Amino acid sequence: MPIFQNNLKRFLNNKMNFVLIMLIPLIFISLSFSGSGTQKAKVGIIDRDRTQLTQAIKKAIRNQADIAPIAQKSLRTDLTNNRIDTVLVIPKNFTRSLISGKPIKTESYHVQESNVSSGIRTYISGYLQDLSVMAHAARGNSTQFYKSLQSYQQNHLGLSVSSPDRTGAMRERTVSALGFVIFGLFMIVSVSSRMIMEDKRLKLYTRFFTTPLSVRSYNIQNILSYLTLSAVTIILLLALLVFGFHAALGPSLVNIFLVLLLFSIVSISIGVLISSVARTAGQANALSLLVVTPVAMLGGCFWPIRITPVFMQKIADFMPTTWGMRALTTLVYGNGLKDVMMDLLILAGFAALFFLLGSWRRTDIAS
Repeated sequence: MPIFQNNLKRFLNNKMNFVLIMLIPLIFISLSFSGSGTQKAKVGIIDRDRTQLTQAIKKAIRNQADIAPIAQKSLRTDLTNNRIDTVLVIPKNFTRSLISGKPIKTESYHVQESNVSSGIRTYISGYLQDLSVMAHAARGNSTQFYKSLQSYQQNHLGLSVSSPDRTGAMRERTVSALGFVIFGLFMIVSVSSRMIMEDKRLKLYTRFFTTPLSVRSYNIQNILSYLTLSAVTIILLLALLVFGFHAALGPSLVNIFLVLLLFSIVSISIGVLISSVARTAGQANALSLLVVTPVAMLGGCFWPIRITPVFMQKIADFMPTTWGMRALTTLVYGNGLKDVMMDLLILAGFAALFFLLGSWRRTDIAS
């Protein structure tokens, strides 16, 4: 396999390849794990009852989290923009219903998959349950209820909630770091397309096409060489995440590796496609830059897709990076490979499509 062996040598001899695939992701991964992990949750409270009890509830929450002003009409926007982590809506007649022993209902909203909100939501739920117990013991006597509440508050002054929990915070940072691993692997688009364009310019493999070697075999050997380099890169970056940053990579490190390896095939196939379209190395580099960064941004490598506008979220569904990030996020949060099978099939579909498009014309590479 002469093409396979030659590509490995050329890659190792070019230091810029290491900068693109290893050094840049490493810098951003370090930034992902920097900073404090003890962030207070931001809670919005809509109080429609406005009683002594609801004031006590807000005071208790204020001891555990930062309370931010919020209006009903801006609730969704504040959540999606991460200005608020969770929202508690206290309905009218809440206090009267609670003291009289009737079932109480509150509404709460939070950002999906947000670990920042989990600690404070657990605290609020437990606090409301304690209020129900006190109301039941008071048997409808509001004086007795508030006396119990005062005693409860005095005995719980020392309690505090850490939000988010260490595991939740580490998972969020791990997902962020994996986004930059994806970005590094996506830079293989630039590396592979540039190396193939060098073959065209130098007519290095023209003699191979006078033999039974087909364009498909040429592309397969290219893909295998880049895939080998990708596998080594993935192993090094995962080792760094595990031993250097103690990242929470979910129950199976092998599953994370397989998803990243499949995404590498997608990246390599895009590089092959670009090289089949471009006429010069300059065109290939320009197309690579035009593809890599915007697709990485839209696909959630740099920030969560959920904070982007709705129209961008719809566009993201057509990006391979989106499905790679979805699969990795699902695995990091404790799921298995069967739970990301649809994501893997879609990634495989992207790889097959780009590979077939890149292999369509034999004369394009031979010329």
